Amino acid sequence: MSVHTTDGGRGGWSMVREPAPEAPSVVFEMECTTCGHASGPAEERTAVEEWAVRHAVGYPAHSGFREIVHRFWRALPTAPSDDEAA
Repeated sequence: MSVHTTDGGRGGWSMVREPAPEAPSVVFEMECTTCGHASGPAEERTAVEEWAVRHAVGYPAHSGFREIVHRFWRALPTAPSDDEAA
């Protein structure tokens, strides 16, 4: 998936998923909506879900959680098309 914008005759920019092979495609985190404690980031969603269950067991009144999902993107310049360059 990408988004492309143009900037007159100077070319444009595209938003693309982070192409670096070492970059994770997604990172998950879970945050307690009662106290604000968070699981910390993890590449596996089950890890943050397990943290939330353990937190709820330890603090039974803390049963609401917010899932935070981080996806990594990069803005890359694109060459102007022939129409834009004219």
